[in-house]
Amino acid sequence: MFYLCSIGSNLEPEQHVDRALGELLTRFQRLQLSSVIKTKPVGMHSRHDFLNCLFVIESEHSPQSLKAEFIAMEQAHGRNRSDPLCKVHDRPLDIDILAMRDDDDFHAAEVDAYLQDLLAELYGEQPANVQKVVLTPCGVAIGQAPVYLSQGSDDGQGAATVHLDARPRHVVIAQQ
Repeated sequence: MFYLCSIGSNLEPEQHVDRALGELLTRFQRLQLSSVIKTKPVGMHSRHDFLNCLFVIESEHSPQSLKAEFIAMEQAHGRNRSDPLCKVHDRPLDIDILAMRDDDDFHAAEVDAYLQDLLAELYGEQPANVQKVVLTPCGVAIGQAPVYLSQGSDDGQGAATVHLDARPRHVVIAQQ
């Protein structure tokens, strides 16, 4: 099963999103990632801007099991999920499942308005015309354009390849 997911963070967002992407790559070995953007908070009052991105993974997990894994990651990053108002409080990490399919074609998925440009860009429909942020999970600069990330081989030999067509570039990250 393929899952379209989102990441958001507005407390030390560069640190938490960067680290979360590295953790996701370690867990799932491959992910398709959108650009990383800075947005104003939606549905809450905060002076802290968010970093947001979309990602697609393939997993045998059920949606419930995958969400439980994402909640464990959020808590490891310091999010207090026991607070009944956690949805309207600042957060170090928020990972949501937005859609699931048997294939990885989410170009027509319904997402919140602030993520629509990212989804369109992810599927080559239009570049996201918003403030983008560069992150370096596993030492590779990403965030300015969609990218496919995959974990390198066990022998530590990895390579980064940039495709110049409309599709996301593919970066293989060597295991440390």
